[in-house]
Formats: sequence, C-alpha cells, structure tokens
Amino acid sequence: MVTRRTLAILAVVVVVLVGISAVQKLGHRRATSRAASSVLVEGTYTAESVGRLELGRGAETRAVVLASGPDGWRVETAWSARASRERIDALLSALGDLHGEYRSDSRDVLGDYGLDDEAAVTIRAFGRDGQPLFGLDVGGRPQGGAGNFVRRPGADEVYLTTAGILAQLGIYGEPTLPSSRHFLDLQAVKEERVAVDAIRLREATGTREYRKVFSPPAAADSASVAAVRNTWEWQAAPGTRGPTPAKTKVDAVLGSLVSVRAADLGDPAAPASAYGLDAPLREATLVMADGREVVLEFGADRPAEGDKPGGTWLRVRGDPSIWVATEYTMKNVFKSADELKAD
Repeated sequence: MVTRRTLAILAVVVVVLVGISAVQKLGHRRATSRAASSVLVEGTYTAESVGRLELGRGAETRAVVLASGPDGWRVETAWSARASRERIDALLSALGDLHGEYRSDSRDVLGDYGLDDEAAVTIRAFGRDGQPLFGLDVGGRPQGGAGNFVRRPGADEVYLTTAGILAQLGIYGEPTLPSSRHFLDLQAVKEERVAVDAIRLREATGTREYRKVFSPPAAADSASVAAVRNTWEWQAAPGTRGPTPAKTKVDAVLGSLVSVRAADLGDPAAPASAYGLDAPLREATLVMADGREVVLEFGADRPAEGDKPGGTWLRVRGDPSIWVATEYTMKNVFKSADELKAD
C-alpha cells in the first residue's frame, strides 16, 4: 500500500523534475534564439582613420602604443621609432567588420578561453580626435583549430573568430604580452643598386674600395646614358690591395648594403659609447652617383638575451637611429679580399 509519506515524496520529485525541465527549456530557447554570429567590430578602419592603438595584457594595458603623426606612424613605446605601415594595415584589416560565433556567456569560464582580466590580450583603438573607436579582448585559440576566442571589453559573452588576431600582434602561441618590436619598421638602409658608384669597406686591417666601371654609351641621348648604368664591372680603386674582384661576389656585398633590415633597435638617447659607436670599429660606405655618401658605422656586438636578438650595433651617419645589424648582414658585407677574388 502506498502511504501518504510516499505520495508526498513522489510529489516533491515530480515538482523538481518539472522545474528542471522548465529551466532546460528556457536555457534552450535562450541559446537557440541567440544569433550564431555577431559583429564584434563594426565597420572597417584604416591607418588614415585611426589615430592611436594601445595593446596590452592584464594590468599592463599600454605595453605597445602606436600613434599616427605628421610623419607617419610611430611606436611610442620604442623611442617613437618608425612603425611598420604594413603591420598596422594588416592588423586593422583583420579587425575590420570582425564577426565571431557565440561560445559562452558565463563569467566563470572566461579563464578557460584565456579571456579573464589577467590573461586576455587587449586592443584599444582611438580616432584622430582621441575618442575611442573600438575595443577587443583576445584569448587563446581552439585546440587544433583556427581563429581566437574574443570578447568585448567588460562583457561576459565569448565568441570565436575565424581570423587569427593574435598572429597580427606577433603572438603565435598562447596569449602573452605584445612586443613593440613586432611593429617596428626595421629597414635601416634602402638604396637603389644602380645609383651606387662605389663601395668602401674599412676594418682594423685597413680600407678597401671597389668602383663600378661602365661601358661608354652607344649614343649621346639620355636613354642610352641611363641604360649604361644598368650594366657594370668592378675594379679595385688605387691603393686597394688584393686580387681582382669577381663581379658576382662584389654584387652580393652591394646587395647586402643597399637593403639592410635590422633585428632590433636601441635607445638613440643613450651615449654612443654604450654601443661602441663613439669610435666605430668598422665602416661600410656607399658612394652614390648623386654625390652622397651613405656611411654605415658598426660598433660593438650585442649578445642575445632573452627575447632580444643578438647582432652588431649599427648607425647610419646623420641618422640618430641605433640599429642591431644581423650576423647575416655582417658576414655578407665584410668579406676579405681573398673571399671576393675571381675564381
């Protein structure tokens, strides 16, 4: 026989089950009524429409500050050095009209997505008038998948983007503090090969100079004269000892000098002696057809330390910027006379 006590227990169980079912149905209606994809950054932005970008992580919200000025974009957090327009364009392109697929709206699981306040990488954009344009917090990426988990500042809703946002910040693994180096324009020297008339190399062993030799133009017209500069041979200047240089080998030195990409920058306000540039140990000079001389001064070596790449301190005479030349550049520029001789 069923007792009243048993009936009461069964009634309570039924009420609980009905309640659970109602909650589940409500949650299902909320989940299914939510848009599968949401716009996280409305509109597109360009380097001309944005005036400032602040990138950070956790409490360090301005680890990287990029600002537009009269002479282009600068990295304020790296001695206001020139910024790479290409990198800025790529970041703004990835953020424009950014959509994401809904994943969660629980603050308790933000950490699982790398989106809690301490872990998330933050992006804040401002207009040229200083007013905020948009913001985004970026977390990790799905295991074995593409894109990043993101959320709007202060919101609990998590979305997954198809675009890899962290990669545009130079972060290729888990979220970490952005680095100014990723946004630096590290082109220390950029000249035209045909505009160079001679190369001069100075080392502790002495100075060597190699000059271009052009064939006489076939005609006196300007087109013929200009065409002559596209073909040359090399010869050692008077006073330069050593075997006859090979054209291809000196051309390789020329190629390394007219386009020098540095590995890093140094503080231009520090004394030259801190870089061994008060009395440069080596110099490489490009003697230009227009009468200019582009002098590359090389100082002390900088050992690699942590995330700082090693190399040799470099300054282009007349430019206050301090660069770190790569070991690759040094090996390709300072070849001995024997290494440059014709086979």
